[in-house]
Amino acid sequence: MKQGLFISFEGGEASGKTTQIQMLKDYVESLKNKDDFVFVKEPGGTILGEKIRNLLMHDESDPPVAKAELFLYCASRVHLVEKVILPALKSGKTVIADRFFDSTVAYQGMARNIFSSDEILKLTKMLIGDLKPDLTFYLKVSPEIAFKRKNPNIALDRIEKEGLKFHKKVSKGFDFMTKLDKDRFFIIDATKTIDEIHEIVIKKFKEIHNTQ
Repeated sequence: MKQGLFISFEGGEASGKTTQIQMLKDYVESLKNKDDFVFVKEPGGTILGEKIRNLLMHDESDPPVAKAELFLYCASRVHLVEKVILPALKSGKTVIADRFFDSTVAYQGMARNIFSSDEILKLTKMLIGDLKPDLTFYLKVSPEIAFKRKNPNIALDRIEKEGLKFHKKVSKGFDFMTKLDKDRFFIIDATKTIDEIHEIVIKKFKEIHNTQ
């Protein structure tokens, strides 16, 4: 059986990534072969992953130190890869991920400076081998613009609460990855309207995947 297709979405906080993934999911639901698509998110996507996600994002009773944060993300990823992503790809399905290791390079590598970006990538290879997305949609927008768009009525999670300086470093991390792996990344100007971005995503999605 032909190996499936692996697509990821990346972007800083309030880039509109989650909205675009949901719109793509709604589109996929209209397809005759909708069961050929699997949507996952990081951290999360499994029972263990969701518990890790809660620890990382919302439990502030004893927040993890930087290195513990890094390895919690890695633990969630390894579990997700082994339990969900690889089996789906091996069965020929298309996996669409809300974040993957590019986020770890950007957040824990560039912004937290726990290890260098190269060291994060080496660690990633040790844990999940050569697995990487075939295509990554990167919704690019400056943190200054992004956070002005945040709904003030929705509470920020632990990562979102980090200062502007932190999130600027995150942006640099994503820029680093787009230059390192140019052929994989499809950069979208996230200052465009939601509908404009959705049209761009769907057009590219149709180019690389037979959805008819």
